[in-house]
Amino acid sequence: MNQYRWLLLDADNTLFDFNAAEEFALTRTLIRHELSPTAEIKNCYRTINSALWAACDRGEISQDSLVLKRFSLFFEAQGITGDPAEWNDFYLTSLADYPTLLPGAETLCRKLSSQYILALATNGVPFVQRRRLAASPLARFFKDRVFISGEMGCRKPEKEFFEKILDALGARNQKGKVLVVGDSLSSDIRGAFNARLDSVWLRWPSSKPGPIRATYEVENLSQLSQLLGVERHVMISP
Repeated sequence: MNQYRWLLLDADNTLFDFNAAEEFALTRTLIRHELSPTAEIKNCYRTINSALWAACDRGEISQDSLVLKRFSLFFEAQGITGDPAEWNDFYLTSLADYPTLLPGAETLCRKLSSQYILALATNGVPFVQRRRLAASPLARFFKDRVFISGEMGCRKPEKEFFEKILDALGARNQKGKVLVVGDSLSSDIRGAFNARLDSVWLRWPSSKPGPIRATYEVENLSQLSQLLGVERHVMISP
């Protein structure tokens, strides 16, 4: 993969274990508000949250509106009362307190940093993402190359999001040397397509194919490492 110089890496469920962080934050939030953290009540929240994030990716709702509306809709579904802003603040703070990485993420970034310029490109809430990154061993690999939608006035999958990153990296006229890596077809891979950039879809077992195809597909971080040439053998799905 010597044709690439810059890697734009997603954060959640690409490097950070967002599923575990969400489980921790959601459980903590429910207990704080005296609700039993059952699988049923968590699935209710996740269904609402996933639908709103999908709408956000389509440009139908802003992220600022989403983080409050998800709890308002959750209250309605559960027949409870509460302050969406207070719930959201506590939930996000709890999320920020859980910087656990996916297995192999630190090793991957250390190897990649010897061959590529790494940039973090995420739609996450700024204070959550920066706090988690600072508490993790990954910060040294990205330095000032951290791009968060909430600080940029645009988000994945918008073309503008990626173009601002390319400008900051000095790579606007070298798109062929930039590779986007992420687990989301609707934001990472569609965004790369919109910006005319090559991409790698980190296709977890629960992932479902969609109309947008990535340049490459891998099933785990080990295969990503192999694909990017920092392991001895290469195993990819074209």
